[in-house]
Amino acid sequence: MKTLETQSGHSNLPTDDGSVIGIRDDLDLIKNYLTPAFMKKYTVFSCLEDFLQSAGFAVATQQDFELVPVTAMDDWVQQNSKFLNWSEMVSAAGDFYFDTQMKAIKFKSI
Repeated sequence: MKTLETQSGHSNLPTDDGSVIGIRDDLDLIKNYLTPAFMKKYTVFSCLEDFLQSAGFAVATQQDFELVPVTAMDDWVQQNSKFLNWSEMVSAAGDFYFDTQMKAIKFKSI
């Protein structure tokens, strides 16, 4: 996993104020939004698991996901997608999911 580790083995990415930041998104929710259709359209990967694995992020659990440093994820997203950072990618995935669901029920805007 691409994280910095302390001697105690805890993942650590210091910020300007000395605090530690990792991704706090809900992994199950993210998996629902970053569908294979979304990943194929906006990245060179066919699914979220391949995207994470190719970055070196070993993400099997929510805790693993939370240990992924935001800056490392942002860099990976910027290099391998059409988005500037993780937050932008997740937001676009939410919009994509909503649009897909509305099309599935044949929703027509007024």
